Amino acid sequence: MRWKASQFWKNASPNELLSFFHSIEKGEDLRSLANHMLEDHEFCDLVFEYLWLLRSEDATKKFLNDENIKPDLLMKFIYFGYGKQFLLDQFDSNSYFLQIRQLFGSSQSLRILSLGEEMDRDPTLKIHLLSNLDPQTWEAYFDLLEEKNMTMQTLLGIFSNLRENEIRKILLNSHTLYYYLRMMMVSGKQSNEDTTGKEKENRIRLESILTAIHVWETFCQELKDKYDLTKEKSLAPNKRDSYRLSLVLKELVKVQSQDRSDVLVYLKGNGVILDSWEETTVLSALGNYDKVGKYF
Repeated sequence: MRWKASQFWKNASPNELLSFFHSIEKGEDLRSLANHMLEDHEFCDLVFEYLWLLRSEDATKKFLNDENIKPDLLMKFIYFGYGKQFLLDQFDSNSYFLQIRQLFGSSQSLRILSLGEEMDRDPTLKIHLLSNLDPQTWEAYFDLLEEKNMTMQTLLGIFSNLRENEIRKILLNSHTLYYYLRMMMVSGKQSNEDTTGKEKENRIRLESILTAIHVWETFCQELKDKYDLTKEKSLAPNKRDSYRLSLVLKELVKVQSQDRSDVLVYLKGNGVILDSWEETTVLSALGNYDKVGKYF
C-alpha cells in the first residue's frame, strides 16, 4: 500500500492527504495503518503532522473516531498537538483541551478514558473527555468505575488539583458534564460513604461552583417556560422576539467580562441562544456596552 512508502507522507500536499483520509477503507486497511503507526515512530509523527494540519476537516475527525484507531495511539496524537500548541505564546492547557475534545465523539472519548493509568496523570484531559460523554456512555463509564472498584469520591477527586476558574470554565462549556456531576453530588448526600477532611473540602468547593452554575440553569428554564424556542428557531432572526435576547443581555452584563463567553456557551448548549447569529449579536452588544454604556 502507498501509505507504507514514507515518501508519500513526506511529499503529499494537504489536499492529497485529505483525499487519502476520505478514501481509506475501514477494516484491515485502517487497522494495518494504525498498527504501523505504533511500530514506526517517524511514520507516526508524519501522519500526526498532517492530521494536525487537517484537524478541522470532517475526514480527519472520522479517521480519529474509527474504532480501529487504538486509544494509546489517540493519546499520542493528543500530546503531539499539545507539544505544537505549547510552543505558542500564552499557551493555556485548559483552552487546548477544550479544542481537542471536539475532535472526539462520545464512544471514542470513553475508549480513551479506559486508559486508567494514563488518565490519572492528567486530570484536566480526563475532565474534558468526560464532558464528551452522552447519557449512554456515562452509564458505561460508571460500569467501568465499578469494575475498578472506584468510588464517586475517586471521580470527584480529579477536580481537586484544578483552580476554581478552570473548573467553572470546563463545566460551563459542557452542560452535560455539569448535569451529571450535579446529580452525582445530590445522590452522594444520601450515601454513608466515609470522606476525609480533604475530600470534604473538595466537595464543598465543587458544590459552591455547581450552585453558581445552577443559577444559569434556572435562568435557562425560565426562558424555556416563557418562550416557544422551537418556534423561535424556525423564524428568521429579525422575526424573533427581541425581548428574549434583552433578558440574556441584562443578566450577562452582571458577569465579569472574562467569564461572559463561557456563560454564553452554556446558554447556547441549553438551547436558549438559538444559533451563531444570536451568539455573535450578544457578544457584539456586550462589547458595545463595555465601550459606550449601551448595547446598540
